[in-house]
Amino acid sequence: MLLVVGLLGWARSDAGARERVSPARRDSLAGALFAAAMRADSLGDLDKALAGFRRALARATAVQDAQTLGDAWHNGGVTHWTRANYDSALVWLQQAQRFRELSGDRAAYGRTMNTLGSSYYQLGQYGPALEAFFRSLTVWQQAHDSVGVVRTQVNIGKTFHDWGQLDRAHQVLKDAEALARQLPGRHTPLGYALNSLAMLAIDRGDYAAVPALVAESRENYSLRHADVTRADSAGAWSLNTSAEGLLRIRQGRPAEALPLLDSVYQVAVARRSVRGLARVQLYIGEAHAAMGHTREAREALQASLEASASVSQRILSLAALRQLATLEEKAGNSRLALARLRAYQALRDTVFDQDAAQRIAVMQARVETDRARLATVQLREAQRTQDAIIARQRTAVGMGGVILVLALSLAGVLVYTNHRGRQRELALGAANAGLNDANTKLRGALSEVRTLSGLIPICAHCKNVRDDQGYWAAVETYVSQHSDARFSHGICQSCGPALYGELWGETEGGGSSVAEPPPSRAGSDEPHGAHQ
Repeated sequence: MLLVVGLLGWARSDAGARERVSPARRDSLAGALFAAAMRADSLGDLDKALAGFRRALARATAVQDAQTLGDAWHNGGVTHWTRANYDSALVWLQQAQRFRELSGDRAAYGRTMNTLGSSYYQLGQYGPALEAFFRSLTVWQQAHDSVGVVRTQVNIGKTFHDWGQLDRAHQVLKDAEALARQLPGRHTPLGYALNSLAMLAIDRGDYAAVPALVAESRENYSLRHADVTRADSAGAWSLNTSAEGLLRIRQGRPAEALPLLDSVYQVAVARRSVRGLARVQLYIGEAHAAMGHTREAREALQASLEASASVSQRILSLAALRQLATLEEKAGNSRLALARLRAYQALRDTVFDQDAAQRIAVMQARVETDRARLATVQLREAQRTQDAIIARQRTAVGMGGVILVLALSLAGVLVYTNHRGRQRELALGAANAGLNDANTKLRGALSEVRTLSGLIPICAHCKNVRDDQGYWAAVETYVSQHSDARFSHGICQSCGPALYGELWGETEGGGSSVAEPPPSRAGSDEPHGAHQ
């Protein structure tokens, strides 16, 4: 048997049914009345809260404030839900659904549908419960609200479990677990999913998996989050302890289960949880029946039946009737066993409707189709985004290629220019070296050149030259002293005959050379006064 206490904890979570006053309300008085009702509810004064919600509804209706109408109907329904007045809760939540649809607030609509489904679930009306849950699931999937998806999937899985469709329940709960593990810092959704899987594993006979699931569920519930109240923590402890007790009963260790179940019973009494009492007394009755304690088992099961009927827990009533029928049959009370069996069958026919099961199957298929369609749309959007990224990358690569080509061309020009510059530098260096050599040679040649300039006095007859000191010297002597020139002596054609007479002609004709006379002594100490 699945546990239902967790649904209330989820209804009070940050993504659950309760809502805060919207700052965008059209009517301030309706908003103030709603806020006052919410304060009374938070203080546990549920009668005052309901009265406040009714006043807020009256004002909002008068001024046609759809937002306040939706909030008041919704939270009033949750208040009835808290008091286990599920029929009244349905009335309020159905009104809230209508105004949520009119307002277009999809998130608020999803919360209302989830709470509405929980109310149907508590009444054992699994067809309408699943319809509401699936509508809520569609909203969370479209909004990409993973917490909402996990919460609603767990509720769907629990509903399938109670309905006896264990394979469907297992698939949905495993999907919820996988998604819950991806939620950073949100441990409560995972703890809830793991506990639901543990209870399902017990009914499927997979006892080996239960201890690890319960241990991890406890660990996640122990990691407090802002949306976890003290009541939620107590409920989580009861859920997991009940799972441990039920596991021991199914494993044939009912004596070990009783202390655990007794502690859960004490918590339910302290919390005044009628649902909790109905559930734990059902398990206690099963444990006593397994131990052969017929009287104790009958008392516990009868108490569970009465408690579950008082809060419209039809699934718990069915379980209690079935176990009472089995117990009376073993005790030999055939008439009483038959009466219990008939009551069980009549109640079961109101809970398990084959037509509803078929409608749910169609609805589930439609939800899966919508999810696949949404995934396809998201995939296409991702593909478009990827194509755009690839196009930008290609453009960037093309521009990069152009820039690279330009850079390489510029580098080539720079290399060529540098090479030409170096060649010009080498040529200029070579030319400069040649000029330096020429200059060096020129300077050497110039250093060897001595020039004569100015007025040089020379004898008109003997051609001797007077120097600056007044001395006369042969012209060749003067020139040699005042320059780097050197003289060699010979006889010209005019002077030869005068000096040698006929002998000059023979010498010239015979081709013999005449020894040159020795040069005049240069630098005579005496002046040539006769020539002055």
